[in-house]
Amino acid sequence: NSHFLDGMDVADAKREVIRRAEDGGWGNGKTVWRLRDWGVSRQRYWGTPIPMIHCEACGVVPAPRESLPIKLPEDVSFDVPGNPLDRHPSWKHVDCPNCAAPARRETDTLDTFVDSSWYFIRFASQPGDKPFDKAVAEQWLPVGQYIGGVEHAILHLLYARFFTRALNHIGKLDVTEPFGGLFTQGMVTHETYQTQDGRWLSPEEVSLSAATGRGSAKELTWDSAEISFDSAQVSFNTTHVHTATGEPVRVGRIEKMSKSKKNTVDPEPIVDQYGADAVRWFMLSDSPPERDLEWSENGIEGAWRFVQRLWRLFDGLEEAEGVDKELDRKLHRTIAGVAEDIEALT
Repeated sequence: NSHFLDGMDVADAKREVIRRAEDGGWGNGKTVWRLRDWGVSRQRYWGTPIPMIHCEACGVVPAPRESLPIKLPEDVSFDVPGNPLDRHPSWKHVDCPNCAAPARRETDTLDTFVDSSWYFIRFASQPGDKPFDKAVAEQWLPVGQYIGGVEHAILHLLYARFFTRALNHIGKLDVTEPFGGLFTQGMVTHETYQTQDGRWLSPEEVSLSAATGRGSAKELTWDSAEISFDSAQVSFNTTHVHTATGEPVRVGRIEKMSKSKKNTVDPEPIVDQYGADAVRWFMLSDSPPERDLEWSENGIEGAWRFVQRLWRLFDGLEEAEGVDKELDRKLHRTIAGVAEDIEALT
């Protein structure tokens, strides 16, 4: 039912449509790249200064090479919202390199992706007089294994490949692909919470209560069909309340921890209570590395009990003589298995 396209696969059909459009004079074939200009500047103090100077007569002028690297001022204040570089009394005021007239230094700083998009090259080579030594860096590159979450595979990986291709294009590097393999790790997730008016709440602001609603837990008069916001995703849960107000909160989907939705967990009190070993063990053992990890206090408890058992097993042991061949075999099998798994990852 596709007329002249009947029997064609998608690629052949596209070519035929383009041919007919061009032959008929009513269209032209064109490759459309889904790329947009990258806004690399940020209105904040923390970042690499952009080496540009704004002059009313000359326009935007590059900073002189001898002034590089431009260093951020240390006498800044963060007590007022906004970029403190805009408010600094002297740092931004410079003379124009072209006409020597009073000018203004660029106060935006570079997005941190600009730095991390080539840091792996700097890891491989760190000369004092230039970003990297081509011959030395190429002894180590490409990186064997890139490990990151899905947002890295979409953003940082794309930028790093772009930088590497650009450096190759201008003859600074013979490597075209910065990474040999990609492993996309799972994300740490947590429930999301919202107040009745839609404000996000952090887990620390939410508590469990056995008495919410218009009566005790046994006398609740709410109907779940009446109080649900979106039955497919979220609903009022009468056991979760806003600690500060006692109002019921909306328990949302389990999602990747993010600052915007405030479903992050401060690790410091958890490490203080259970110890760093228990936290690490829970995160590494609860799910395969490629799957998401749902943050759970119960999971931490289990990992903590295991670490305690392991500690009790070895605590107080005295040195002994002799050979335990079965234990030695187990040790070397474990070493070999771990080594093979690491190599298999790439």
